[in-house]
Amino acid sequence: MLSVSRRIRGSVLLALAAVAFASAAAVAPVIVPEAGGASGSPAAVSPSPLSLLAAPALLAAGSVFLVAGAAALVDADLSARAALLSPALGAVGALALGTGIGTDFGAPLAAFAAPEALTALGSGLPAVVAASALGGGAIAPVVRAATTEDTVTLLVGSALLLAAVASGSEAPIALASGGVSGAVAVGSLWALDPGTWRP
Repeated sequence: MLSVSRRIRGSVLLALAAVAFASAAAVAPVIVPEAGGASGSPAAVSPSPLSLLAAPALLAAGSVFLVAGAAALVDADLSARAALLSPALGAVGALALGTGIGTDFGAPLAAFAAPEALTALGSGLPAVVAASALGGGAIAPVVRAATTEDTVTLLVGSALLLAAVASGSEAPIALASGGVSGAVAVGSLWALDPGTWRP
């Protein structure tokens, strides 16, 4: 039988994830293919001066809450390996938002049609946000692997953290923002879902 209280906690976590992703869509830097013109490269548009701080933080927290909330909603034990979905969701979400999908669902088609737009997506501000969200999301599987003594997942999560640090080294503040947010999200899960997250 499903635990009603855990289902309620799962619903709250999923709601927090939805708010985080919706907020990230409003502030994430976007590659605009048309802005480059015939001779220049596509431009990155940041809706807010704090985009590089807010977007990775929101994506990292949202991805951690999404994976933990889905497990809590169905009253499943979240394995350390399933927690590896968190960094993947954060990074993929950042790149998807970087194409403009948060404001226009047809925007990725324009980005994929222009090779220079894809290059800018992979090396510009969206890539920094993706690396930072990856680092923040990777804290969840590292903590989960440490508490369940899953050595393989601990190594994979640590490798993801190192890859995020190497990729986002040009924007340490964004990297720190994603990391702190991921740590805060995991810390809050110790209070909201202690049966799963505490050793």
